[in-house]
Amino acid sequence: MSTQNHYLDLITRFGGKKVAVIGDIMLDRSLFGVTERFSAEAPIPIVDVKSKVEQLGGAANVANNLRALGDTPILFSVVGDDQDGKILSKLVEDEIQGEHFIFRENNRPTTVKMRTFARDRQIARADFESREEVKKEAIEKLLIGLSSLAKDISAIVIEDYNKGLLTASFIKEILKIAKKFKLKVLVDPKFDNFFVYEGVTLFKPNIKELSEATSIEISDVAHVEEAASILRKKLKTQYVMVTMGKDGILLMDENERSVTRPAFVRVVNDPAGAGDTVISVMASALMAGISPEDAMVIANYGGGAICERVGIQPITPQDLKDAICRNEKN
Repeated sequence: MSTQNHYLDLITRFGGKKVAVIGDIMLDRSLFGVTERFSAEAPIPIVDVKSKVEQLGGAANVANNLRALGDTPILFSVVGDDQDGKILSKLVEDEIQGEHFIFRENNRPTTVKMRTFARDRQIARADFESREEVKKEAIEKLLIGLSSLAKDISAIVIEDYNKGLLTASFIKEILKIAKKFKLKVLVDPKFDNFFVYEGVTLFKPNIKELSEATSIEISDVAHVEEAASILRKKLKTQYVMVTMGKDGILLMDENERSVTRPAFVRVVNDPAGAGDTVISVMASALMAGISPEDAMVIANYGGGAICERVGIQPITPQDLKDAICRNEKN
């Protein structure tokens, strides 16, 4: 069987699993327009906005990707008790559907990432958010919900964006539940709680996060391997997967064996959401019994395909097949 047919066959196995997605959800608001003038107030272009698009971001984007891949994601998160929280909750209800545990918190703004595009090129981003810790009451409700569903799910995906939801104590309780029910745990981390995620199945930092966490200045793949080895041993995790931007992706296993794949993308129009896509594909593939090495290859294609688009969009099995057919030998 050719490598192309091998990966195409693996994609047919995706879907049909329940997965908990725990983390910071956000509203991605994109403004699209044209620039034909410069401001008299500052040396900046004026964007004549022609349209506005609101999409699922953060952990909600991961859940939406898993839904598009055929799995059943269950979101666990908190939004603000504001208009943006209502919009975000409605998007979850309409696009992902199903059962979710999303609680509203008074006096907390819903996280919003507002990107401005001119002729399909991002020229500015504004963030509206709070990084204050989520109240204890919400955390307790989320843990009760997770415990009640744990016997029915195949994996937990943790999406940490440092927005106050994933505290060290909350993470430890999630991992206790995962261990009790023998669930796979995949983590997309941020630096604040890097070393709390002990014993997870897969830990996916980007190259900057890896460098900061290990104090290794990374300039080539050998440095990435060195840093990934240190991190994997410290966390006692099965796999460390490092996204390296234009240099592709690296996976290191329990035996210190590492494999890399180059980035496959024709034109980078907008990298937003590519990391979410990668961990979503990895989760779906691992739940389907696909090897981590093969899962990494498919996930790498998924991340590249998303970079070719503008705006936050979920990946589908057909998108993955198209990317593989363009790049793998038949």
